[in-house]
Amino acid sequence: MKTENANERNSVMNKDNITDFLGKNPFFWSRLGFCYDPPRAGKDGKQIIFSRDFEDYRRVHRQFADAGVKLHTTILNSGWVADGKFDYTLTDEILDEVFRGNPDIYYMPRVKLNVPPDWCRNHPEDTFVYYFGPRDAESISALAETPEQDYFGFDSDGYSVNGGKGVWKDDRVNRGGLIGLQSFSSEKWVADASDALRRLLVHLSESRYADRIIGVHVAYGMCGETNLWGSWSPLDSERTGLCGHRGDFGITNRRRFREYGIQKYKSESGMLEKWGDPEPPTPLAREEVRDSLDGMFFPEGSKERDYFEFVSETNADAIEAYCRIVKESSPLFGHELCAGVFYGYMYLPQAANAGHLALRRIIDSEYVDFLSSPKGYFRCLAGDPGGEQGPSESVAKKKAWLDEIDDHTHLDRRPEGRAANEDESLTLLWREAVKNITHDQGFWWMDLGEGWYDSPGLMGAISRITSLQSEISDIPSRSAAEILLVVDDGSLAATSVSYGLNFGLMYQLHSELKLCGAPVDTLLLDDMLTTDLSRYRMIVFANCFRFDEGERERILGKVSGKLVVWHYAAGIMAPGFSPDNYTRLTGFGMREIERWDDVFCGYSSGYSNGNFRKPGDFPLFSPDPDGAEVYSVYPNGDPMCCVRGNTVVCACPSLKAADFREFARRAGVTIMCPSDCAVFADNRVAGFFPKEGFDGEITLGKEKLKVSVPAKGRLVFRIRGGRYERVL
Repeated sequence: MKTENANERNSVMNKDNITDFLGKNPFFWSRLGFCYDPPRAGKDGKQIIFSRDFEDYRRVHRQFADAGVKLHTTILNSGWVADGKFDYTLTDEILDEVFRGNPDIYYMPRVKLNVPPDWCRNHPEDTFVYYFGPRDAESISALAETPEQDYFGFDSDGYSVNGGKGVWKDDRVNRGGLIGLQSFSSEKWVADASDALRRLLVHLSESRYADRIIGVHVAYGMCGETNLWGSWSPLDSERTGLCGHRGDFGITNRRRFREYGIQKYKSESGMLEKWGDPEPPTPLAREEVRDSLDGMFFPEGSKERDYFEFVSETNADAIEAYCRIVKESSPLFGHELCAGVFYGYMYLPQAANAGHLALRRIIDSEYVDFLSSPKGYFRCLAGDPGGEQGPSESVAKKKAWLDEIDDHTHLDRRPEGRAANEDESLTLLWREAVKNITHDQGFWWMDLGEGWYDSPGLMGAISRITSLQSEISDIPSRSAAEILLVVDDGSLAATSVSYGLNFGLMYQLHSELKLCGAPVDTLLLDDMLTTDLSRYRMIVFANCFRFDEGERERILGKVSGKLVVWHYAAGIMAPGFSPDNYTRLTGFGMREIERWDDVFCGYSSGYSNGNFRKPGDFPLFSPDPDGAEVYSVYPNGDPMCCVRGNTVVCACPSLKAADFREFARRAGVTIMCPSDCAVFADNRVAGFFPKEGFDGEITLGKEKLKVSVPAKGRLVFRIRGGRYERVL
């Protein structure tokens, strides 16, 4: 497969270099082909598509192709229109429109494999059932295609689409569902969806566009992002609320969870000894507010922990099955196809319930070429550091990570959450691009609003970014970061869901650290253990609560001589729960303290309480300073953050950018900008994105440069032969 990139040379995608190819060539995504999911026919009997403003879509695709972005992606109807029924009329229409006027682009369709709703009527035992839903097949079947079937996995007054002329309006209210669509543990769904995918691939291979199709982005679940139905819903204990949406209590899933326990514990009696009963744990059992540390963490053998692992493993089964079909269909096209999914959203509070904790298995899978997620939606405007929803750099060590850049530019029709003007929009474009380029990651520009980039200024920036990316693509990236952030997916399965703690450890901590004025790398704990850490001077551990036997000693050996920041109850399970484990890891004792309110969560602002949970939904403790420096205290005066030598313990996530900058200075980290500023840099590119206006010296290698950058502005350099050439 050959495609021209921005510097007009040919690059080749083959079986051996797919990861490299995807990481070096940007994509563009538009709403062309955006159709109803699950498959649904309108009053005319035809599959519903939200807009047929094809001419406008094609024009934007052409603009991106002319800017050097030759890889394109959209949603493509699978043709699976009803149980056992296939119709490719809409599929072919979308294909024709994608390539009309754009014959030189290459295409990776996003194909959704959620079942048509009538499938649930015919296969009730394989249907996803919420906690308050029925347990017998006849009652489940009767709810299919009624208002009590949840089509989306969340309550909504119809399909949520963002304005624009020609956009179809939904007349179906989707609220209060008792059942969802397919169970993720259903072998019947995997078999039927596999058949639908194979049929589609044969159809595509026989089309006149076969040589332009480079792979498939496999999608299913909520929003096509492989999240279990209902896993993002707010928590409420009332029937009118959504607590009951969390988890699958359908016939097949209950059977398979029981079988999982029997297999893991060697017998039914062994399973019952551990669990008490074979039913999935209730939603409340998985995430009720805990008032003690030992209640906050699930021990090995607990039903809650096993359930989190089970839903991730069954999700991974489906991912591998579908990606394998794509890979094995490559001979039909005469060239290698790439395959990947949205996965690894471990920074979200419901990652465990969503089935997103089998990261290592998916990263190691021979059938998966790329993983993706939308860019982080927290603190993502101009002046903010932006972010991710998962450990993209760990993924990129072995697979391609494709970041979905869906920044709401000033051209978005919705006023909330968008850039204020074109200058802020340009900051967003450059920040997201430089972030990905310096971390050796791929990405696609997403236009979810029909015209987010439709201005000469923004398209000019896209062209410059594409040229820069192409210019440096043959130069291996070497991170300039001397700070490493470590996260752990394994600890999430062993931890009760807490919105407040997640807000601190996975949102605010990440944002504040990235604003410290120095580049930051992020890795999974297991990758940290196998990575050369010699260039890092400061290592920050976010949610690393659970260690395997002997792992604590390996970690301490790896970080010896570096400044280390431990957060919350680091290493308290090693592997069993004990406060002594925390002391052996950090050198500090600990004592639990009573809460004075249900609001305090460390960081003072920015918490979104749209989930019926107070931010103070986790237990607190205080480290025993025993002569150490008390760096900060709780509102009641108890020590909260303490420092002894190169060890920092922060019992409640609360450190700001200035605090991290102070610790980085103590560690000898090069502070490239002595202000609250996100810095992304490798050996090829360096970008500065300050929160407030900055007028002073920045550090570039061995040089210092006097600069003036306005608030929410940008400063980007191309590094060539040790020289820093200003791009912006």
